[in-house]
Amino acid sequence: MTDREIDGSADAHAQLWGLWRRLKALFPAWSLIPSSFYTPGAWGYVGVDFLSGFRRNPSTIRSFELLEGVDDATFDALSALANLNVRRQDQMARAVVVGYLTIPLSIVALGAELAGDSLLGFIRADPLMIFGGAAVLGLAPAGYLSSLWRSRQIVGVLDLIRIERGQAPFTALELRDE
Repeated sequence: MTDREIDGSADAHAQLWGLWRRLKALFPAWSLIPSSFYTPGAWGYVGVDFLSGFRRNPSTIRSFELLEGVDDATFDALSALANLNVRRQDQMARAVVVGYLTIPLSIVALGAELAGDSLLGFIRADPLMIFGGAAVLGLAPAGYLSSLWRSRQIVGVLDLIRIERGQAPFTALELRDE
């Protein structure tokens, strides 16, 4: 491999990762809840057609603009990154749900069973701390689930772009059912 080929490969990688950064910036997890009140895609979750509103979302439109003119190989690599991201997001969301919800609720249930009166006394002694702690425990999973939702939106947008470009799926992983 020549130095020029190595430099070209490095440039392609830099372009791909730059494209990934710009694409994911269009889908911030923090904006999921506010955008669920005003985007066409959110209002499109009624009836049979869940795609037309999704296609009219500002983030979808900007994604189409961002990827206009991107060659098929770069698009395929970007799609593979997005699909890998979803799988990793899913793994983390499952771990967080188990770690932040299942385990603490199991401990509380066991404590209530073994020492119900003591547990109720502890809760009554400082309900603000208990409910504040419960809220914090609930926020972490909500944050991870929002991030998972957004990562799946990115894959959905890339699927729309792929369909409109007339491009076949790149790998069997992209075709698999969740």
